[in-house]
Amino acid sequence: MALEAGGKRTGTGLALLLMGIVSAMLLLYFGRAVFEPLVFALFIIALTAPFMHKLRPVVGKGLAMLLTVALTLAVLFVFFSIVFWGISQVAGWVMANLGQFDAAYREVNLWLAKQDMPLDVLLPASFDPRWVVGPIMSLVEQARLISGFALLVFVFAVLGLTELDGMARRMAKIEADRPNLKVTEVVKDVSAKFGLYMKVRLVVSLIDTLVCYIFFRIIGLEEPLAWAILVGTMNFIPFIGPLLVTVAIALFTAAQFGSLWMVVLAAGGTSIINFVLGSYIEPLMAGNALSMSAVLVLFSVFFWAIFWGIPGAFIGVQIMIVILAVLRRMPSAAWLAELFSGDSAEKAVSQG
Repeated sequence: MALEAGGKRTGTGLALLLMGIVSAMLLLYFGRAVFEPLVFALFIIALTAPFMHKLRPVVGKGLAMLLTVALTLAVLFVFFSIVFWGISQVAGWVMANLGQFDAAYREVNLWLAKQDMPLDVLLPASFDPRWVVGPIMSLVEQARLISGFALLVFVFAVLGLTELDGMARRMAKIEADRPNLKVTEVVKDVSAKFGLYMKVRLVVSLIDTLVCYIFFRIIGLEEPLAWAILVGTMNFIPFIGPLLVTVAIALFTAAQFGSLWMVVLAAGGTSIINFVLGSYIEPLMAGNALSMSAVLVLFSVFFWAIFWGIPGAFIGVQIMIVILAVLRRMPSAAWLAELFSGDSAEKAVSQG
């Protein structure tokens, strides 16, 4: 009887947990217009708060706040300006050279016909400029939406920074009454990991941009700087970003050169550069601090990309960093954090 009652309680608890998770997911999905910028704002606050606290003893509380806000705004402005410039340069070249896409399409159609695989079985026999113009216009529209999104994120971040001290005092009082509650520890851990994550990503993206620019200049790809910038910025989105930009480079190369070998060279070279940086250089720089299972990284990126689109793909890994930090401080769930921490963390534990 007692065993049966215990089983019922466990089943009820599991059902309530699943209902809570489903409800939270539905709330995040349908309320994404609010939750997306809020999550990004919290991410920015976690990155900028340590800088603001370091400035306070030097310049005072008010000026430290103003300098932090100004620096955040400047970084966002520079980042999006560079990205939009790269997109505009590539889009301008594409719009001015639609005829080369038509020629490349006809060459592919002719080659497939010689192989008894006519392209018109799956696609129209002639090239339609709308295939290229449509995605470009969609990309421009997305850029405009992202600009508004960034402004909302900035407003949330500024409001959050002004409330930071009051929130810290209230949380300290709550934790004093509940010794097992370790929110402050989680916040400090997450803030440090976010800082390291963005430093590593920034350095790797700069290296990626420089190496790809040199590579594109060597092979004669037009608009090499614009493409290198897009490769570097898309590197902030693991897996999906490099894949998308590599496909775009392949199509661009096909239109410019009309050569399969050049397509293989450009796309293959870009993939190799990204693979070496992502698989060797980045783990070497991050060490064990950001160790995470590759499966978990891939799941995080794709799950949040489906859930929240491009912003979700960008912030997916950071969300998972928070989840793992919380799990590590829960005795009943710490094993999950260890399971998905990756090989380097496991080696660190065994060596320790």
